Amino acid sequence: MSRRYKRMPFMRGENQGKSDSVDVFSSSKEINSWVFDFLKTYIHALYSGILAHPGVKIDSFNGMVSIEHPVLTKPRTSFQTETGLVRIEDSYIYARIKYADADYYVSLLRMHHEIRGIVHEIIISGTSPEAKRPDALRDLLIHEAINNSMYKGKILRVLEAPAERDDEDPFGLGIEIVKDLGNSALEDVFLPAAVSRDLHQFIECVGRYGDLNLSMRYILSGPPGTAKTQIVRSIAKACEGKATIILASGGDARLNMLFSFANIFNPAILCVDDLDLIVGDRTQTFNKNVLGTFLQKLDGFVENHVFVLTTTNDKAMLDMAASRPGRFDQVIDVGALEPKNYLDLVRRRTDDQEILKLFEDSDVLALLRGKEVVGAFLSNLVKQAVIRKRTNGREGLDKAELLGIINRTYRGFYQDTTKAAVGFSAVVREEAG
Repeated sequence: MSRRYKRMPFMRGENQGKSDSVDVFSSSKEINSWVFDFLKTYIHALYSGILAHPGVKIDSFNGMVSIEHPVLTKPRTSFQTETGLVRIEDSYIYARIKYADADYYVSLLRMHHEIRGIVHEIIISGTSPEAKRPDALRDLLIHEAINNSMYKGKILRVLEAPAERDDEDPFGLGIEIVKDLGNSALEDVFLPAAVSRDLHQFIECVGRYGDLNLSMRYILSGPPGTAKTQIVRSIAKACEGKATIILASGGDARLNMLFSFANIFNPAILCVDDLDLIVGDRTQTFNKNVLGTFLQKLDGFVENHVFVLTTTNDKAMLDMAASRPGRFDQVIDVGALEPKNYLDLVRRRTDDQEILKLFEDSDVLALLRGKEVVGAFLSNLVKQAVIRKRTNGREGLDKAELLGIINRTYRGFYQDTTKAAVGFSAVVREEAG
């Protein structure tokens, strides 16, 4: 929003006794708390010389703690990032800026609204007759503040909601930068060729977003242990630096905050694990308002530059309205490990030749195929086999003992035909041993 108003006339020319009345342009915009902090940090960085912009010069930068203490002082700072940027703690910031050969005042205000609570605003006012582009300066500062923020292009994890509400920031998000996702690569996950192509297409769309200008939304569906989380981590690793990646849990009902934060960055990937926890069947969901919020976000309230990547243990648990075409581009089934990949996974988990030979046995492979085991289950078996062999001493490990480990482990995780599965696939098969 821009507005124009009259102010005291500027004094021009050598004859100070004459003056002209000049229109002064002003622009204001409400912003969220993150952009507010980014702006304070960025303008301070320009003022202190940590950053530079060829078209912007900061002549002065002052802070004010509160309206109750209306004294402009040197702003208070807190932590410093690796690049030297600092966080400004003051609720009110006033800066004098030179932009396009004109002078402006920039005000950043954090105010309490009786109904809406805390609101943040940026106001830019011209202070010279040439200052007629406050909108352009406002948009430039916001754009550069976001692009130079400590979160831009990083992999971020949303921290769990605090047990008690913060009256100052009741719906805020705790964000931490993920320094290392490990050696996560999509090629390390055993996937059918068609699934691999779809996932690589997601990665390519992120990398080419500047050309394509289209985002994608995927649901990964499969029982526990099918590497869904590893796939998400691998995609995040592949897209690091090309987008801002936000990792969140499906148990986090702060959807407005999650999507608002993702909307700041262009492009962004919002990854939500266990989506069914918040958008399950509407007859069972713990909070129908949360489901409604999610549907609204997917129906156009989310900017096109936000990619969405979610997981669920069972797509049947998702509300049909949440997972229908149009809200998501693909629902990708990630199933049990293909039998042809069993030995490849075992070889990645151990180089013990005796154990490898046991897993190559036709009876062992037949038992694994019959149970349609997932990758996590097979990795656990290899671990148990290695431990059993080492603790058995000279006796080592034979085929009969390995078959027993497989059967007992399978029963332990998937229980038996008289009990419902808890946290795992409800499909239980008859087995020997």
